Amino acid sequence: MTTTIRAHVTGWGRYAPEQRLTNHDLERMVDTSDEWIVSRTGIRERRVAAAHETTASMAAVASMRAIRTAGIDPDEIDLILLATLTPDYWMPSTAALVKEAIGNTRAAAMDVSAACSGFVYAYS
Repeated sequence: MTTTIRAHVTGWGRYAPEQRLTNHDLERMVDTSDEWIVSRTGIRERRVAAAHETTASMAAVASMRAIRTAGIDPDEIDLILLATLTPDYWMPSTAALVKEAIGNTRAAAMDVSAACSGFVYAYS
């Protein structure tokens, strides 16, 4: 008999840095315009991490929010996949740093580096 183990999302969390960088801010820095950026990308603003924020620290905040939403203990998580093109270090993986930050002692943890499709690769 074959048993299929299926991953599923039981909670979700998010985090965005406080500092905003708008297209109007960019107009003062480079030769561009809000209209040009929006027409090509749909982007009106982006968030900029503070000096003390890292990929791992931001992911840990979002992870703890997801854990609270799910109503679980961090050690109930079996696998931590973190999709990023901006790891904190080459080693250890940023996922391993998040694992430690959320207090998980048992999950496997690894980074997925697949640019914009990273989430899709990690989830599949």
